Amino acid sequence: MQNRIVLSFLLIISSIAGYSSSAWNEKSNFGGIGRHRGTGISVGNRGYMGLGHYNGAGPNIMFQDWWEFDPSSNTWTQKANYPFPTYAASQFTIGNKCYVGTGVSAGNLFYSFDPFSNTWSPIASVPMGATDQLAFAVDGKGYYIYSNTLYEYDPLADTWTMQNPMPFALSSWSSSFTINGKGYVKTGASMYEYKPSTDEWTIRASFPGLASGGSAAFAVKDKGYIVCGYIGWLSELTDEVWEFDPATNTWAQLTEFPGNSRRFSSGFAIGEKGYVGIGTTGTNMRDFWEFDELLSDEIMHNQNEEVIIFPNPTSDFIMIKGIKNVNVLFYDLNGNLVHSDTIMDGCQLSVEHLSVGTYMLTIESESGLIHKKIQIIK
Repeated sequence: MQNRIVLSFLLIISSIAGYSSSAWNEKSNFGGIGRHRGTGISVGNRGYMGLGHYNGAGPNIMFQDWWEFDPSSNTWTQKANYPFPTYAASQFTIGNKCYVGTGVSAGNLFYSFDPFSNTWSPIASVPMGATDQLAFAVDGKGYYIYSNTLYEYDPLADTWTMQNPMPFALSSWSSSFTINGKGYVKTGASMYEYKPSTDEWTIRASFPGLASGGSAAFAVKDKGYIVCGYIGWLSELTDEVWEFDPATNTWAQLTEFPGNSRRFSSGFAIGEKGYVGIGTTGTNMRDFWEFDELLSDEIMHNQNEEVIIFPNPTSDFIMIKGIKNVNVLFYDLNGNLVHSDTIMDGCQLSVEHLSVGTYMLTIESESGLIHKKIQIIK
């Protein structure tokens, strides 16, 4: 087959008869009251969320409470308060500590949180502080962006150092995550990659989604995720979920976020799961959701065709709809071909003979190749 194209993975529609998304699962509500522009971060096998504010039609209420999420028990535990109420802070994790600073009340102050001692400690102040700026960590160093200036934090020396000039300036309420030793920043529709070893920025594929800002972000399994946000300016919201693959420099749209569309939610990752919670629609929320990339559902678009693969996970069969007369190949995660078949549109394909585990499903058609992870359970 000539000129095979790896097709973009896009949204699978939850209204398909007999099929529902399993990628997102609602967990226990955030331990504090509803809010937005809070802080979400993880250290080891625990997540942390807190700070933030709500204003609505009344006074501006700011928070300093700090909560720990344990995914193994699906429980929240209140920890030591941040030194003062604040919101719109920046955060990153290095080793077994998280670092939170700047924002509305902090100016250029930064603090570290040690989960083991449950204590906050001041660190060196960043040279320039503001609200709603971005931060990320790569290889034991923290990075904080102030408009178009990047500062590197060395926790051993407790010092901030200005890096080379950036090729862009942050727009309002941008998003960031870290993948394989590089930092990624989505600002508006632009996507940039930062390589600390050479102190260089590279522009990547533009973000194709609706959200212009106010999205949650996290990274799992070498891919980054942008969830919800506002369209244009605050009032119009989206429930879109987008996946960025830096290896192929491509974006794929996944199953929409099942909770309310929102802006200013917070996200983090623990192991191979992503988490998103709080945020606002004008009403402040405290719901909290877990995302499993392996179970994400997609419609794969091939020109004017929509290719649907379900259910996933499965124990006995899969259904492939929207494409005719295709070869279907199953590979194990070592790249070994374990099964192949040819099916017609809408045919049911038995997988009962396959062992429990994860497989890469490849569909060969005249238009190209489609790849999809499939989980077999019993």
